[in-house]
Amino acid sequence: MPEASIVITVTDRYSNAVKSMASVTRNFSKDAEQMERTLSKLQKNRYDLKVKTKEARSELKALEKQYVATGDGADRLKVEMAQAKFTTAQQNLSLVTKGAAAAQRQMEKTGGAFRKLDTSAGGSFGIKGTLSNVAVGMKPMIAQAAQQVGNTVIQSAFGSSGGTVISSAISSAIAGGKIGSMTGTPIGTAIGTVIGGAVGLATGASQVFSQKDDAFKSYVQTAVEGEISQRESDITSGSSIAAEREKDLVSFSTMFKSKDTAKKYLGDLVDMANTTPFHYEDLAAMSKTLGTYGYDENSILPVLRTIGDTGAAKGMSTSDMTMMSTALGRMKSGDKTTLEDLDNFNDRGIEAEEMLSGAYGVDQETMHNMISDGKVSGTKAVEIILNALTESYSGSMEEQSQTFAGLTSNRESLDQEMQNAYGEGYNEARKPGLADQIDYLSGSSGEQMQVANKAIGAWYASMENQKEQMIRDAQEEVLNSADYQEAIGAGTDEGNAEAGRMLMEAKIKAQSEYNASDGAKLLRESELTLAENIRDDTASNDAFWDAGYRKGEQFSKGMAASWANELPRTLNSSTSGGALGVYTIGGTTYGNDGQPIGSKDAFGLNRVPYNDFPALLHEGERVLTASQARAVDRQGGGGAVVQFNEPVYIREDADIERLANAVERRWERRAFLAVPQ
Repeated sequence: MPEASIVITVTDRYSNAVKSMASVTRNFSKDAEQMERTLSKLQKNRYDLKVKTKEARSELKALEKQYVATGDGADRLKVEMAQAKFTTAQQNLSLVTKGAAAAQRQMEKTGGAFRKLDTSAGGSFGIKGTLSNVAVGMKPMIAQAAQQVGNTVIQSAFGSSGGTVISSAISSAIAGGKIGSMTGTPIGTAIGTVIGGAVGLATGASQVFSQKDDAFKSYVQTAVEGEISQRESDITSGSSIAAEREKDLVSFSTMFKSKDTAKKYLGDLVDMANTTPFHYEDLAAMSKTLGTYGYDENSILPVLRTIGDTGAAKGMSTSDMTMMSTALGRMKSGDKTTLEDLDNFNDRGIEAEEMLSGAYGVDQETMHNMISDGKVSGTKAVEIILNALTESYSGSMEEQSQTFAGLTSNRESLDQEMQNAYGEGYNEARKPGLADQIDYLSGSSGEQMQVANKAIGAWYASMENQKEQMIRDAQEEVLNSADYQEAIGAGTDEGNAEAGRMLMEAKIKAQSEYNASDGAKLLRESELTLAENIRDDTASNDAFWDAGYRKGEQFSKGMAASWANELPRTLNSSTSGGALGVYTIGGTTYGNDGQPIGSKDAFGLNRVPYNDFPALLHEGERVLTASQARAVDRQGGGGAVVQFNEPVYIREDADIERLANAVERRWERRAFLAVPQ
C-alpha cells in the first residue's frame, strides 16, 4: 500500500515533465534522421562525382597520348581543356568528400553525447531532463551545420544558379517535412516534404530569374547610356575637328587665293587621308609648309604623295616628313641647293648627294664641292630628288595601307570623318545661337548683367572680409590674454597644447559668431528662398523634373517588359490564315495584325478629327463625304433583319439559344470590322 502511494505521488508531480522530455527526444531523433538523409545525399553525390572524375582522368590520358603522337596545336588545346575538366572534377569530389566527412563527424559527436548522457544518468530522471535541454539546445546547431555543409557542396558542384535552386528546394523540403510531421503520420511528413520542395524550387527559380533580370537590366542600361555617352563624345570631338577644318579653309583660301580651290584641295586631302596611313592633320600641316615655299594647289599633292611613299618605306614620323618638305620648299623657293638642306635627307637614310651626282654625271666629291660653291640649282635638285624618290618608293603608302597598322589608320581617319559630320552639323546650327548670345552679352542686357555681377561679387567679398576680421579679432584677444601668455611662456608641452587649444577655440567661436551675423543670415535666407521657389515652380510642371525619373523607370524594367511588348507579335504569328484574332493587354485591344485596333484606321473612323487627316485605306473600303455621312446618320434605324439562305431546324429549346449565340457572334464580327473599338 505505501509503495503504491509513492508511485501515485511521483506520477502526479512529474507527468508534465516526462511528456515534455519525450517530445524533445522525438524532435531530436527527427533532426538526426534529417542529418542522415543529408549525409546520404552527399554520399550519393560523392559516388557520382567519383565516377565523373574517373571518366575525366581516362579522357585526359587518351588525349595526352594523342597529342604526343601528333604534336598538333589543336590536340594540345584539347589536352588543356581536358586537364581543366579533370581538375574541376577532383575539386568537386574533394569538397563533397569533406562535406560528407564533416556531417558524419557531427552526427557521431551528437550521438555520442546523447549516449554518454543517457548512460551516465543510469535511468535517472534528473539526468534525462538535462539531456532534453542539451538536445533542444543542439537542435538548431545541428540543422545549421548540415545546411551549411550541404549548401557549400551544392554551390560548388552546380554553380551559383543551380545551387540556389537546389539549396532552396532542399531547405523548403526540410521545412515542409517538419510541418507535415506535426500530423504524427509518415504520410503527412512525406506530403509536407513534397510540397515544401516544390515551393523551394519555385522560390529558387524566382531568385535565379531575379539575378538574370538584374543582369539583363544592367546590360540594357549600360548599352543605352554607353551609346548616349559615345554620341555626346563624338559630337564634342566632331565640333573641334570641324572648327579646325573651318580654320584650314580660311588658311588655304588665303594661300590659294580662292575659296573654291581651297575646298576642292582639302577634299582631296580627306580622300588621301582615308586611303593612306596618314591622318588629315598631318597632310594639312605638310601642305601648309609646301605652300609657304611656293608650291601651288596642283603641285602639292604629287609632292605629298612622293614624300608619303618615302616616309612609309623608311618608317618615318610625321616630323621627319615635315622636315623633308621644308628642305624641298627652301631649295625650290630660293633656287639654291645647300648641304644643310641635303642633310635633312641624309639624316633620314636618303642619299640625296648620290642622287644628284648620278644625275649630273659626276662623282660625289665633285658634287659636294659644286653644292658648297652654290653651283647646283635648287629647283633642278628638287626635281632630281623627287624623281629618284618616286622611282624608288612609289606605291609604298598603298602597300602599307593594307597592313594592320595601315588599316587601323584608315579606320581612324574614317571614324574622324564621321565625327566631323557630327561637328559640321552641330557647329552650323550652333552659330546663330552663339551670335545671339554674343549680342545679348555685348548689348545693354550684358551691361546690366555686368553691373549686377560686380555688385554681387563686392557683397560676397565684404562677407569674406567680415568673417576674416572676426577671426582675427578673436585670435588677437586670445594672444593678449594672461592665460595665453602664461601657457605659451611655460615652454612645456602641456603649455603649448593649451595655447593651441585656446587659438582653435577662438577661431571656432568667431566662425560661429559670423554665422549668427546679419550678413550670414541674409545669405542663408536667400539660398533657402531660392530652393523653396525652385521647388514650388518645379512642382507646377512634372516635365521640369521627371525626365530622369522616367529614364530610371525604363532602366528598371526587365525581361518581363520585353515579353509584354513582344506578346502581340507572338500572338499574331500564331494566328492562322485571315481569322480574326482579338485580344486585350493593359486596356489596349489588338487585332490579328498585331497592331492596336484602330491603328492606321484599319477598321475605319466614326469621324475624321481634322482637315487633311492622313489615312491608309484598304481595298474594298468606301469613303463618304461629310454630307453623305450625315445622311446615313439621319437614317438611323435600330433594327436589323437576319436572313437565312438555308432552312433552320429547331429540335429543342437549346437549339434556339445556340442559334442566337451564333447570330450574335457573326453580327459582332461585322460590327467590329465596320466600327473602331
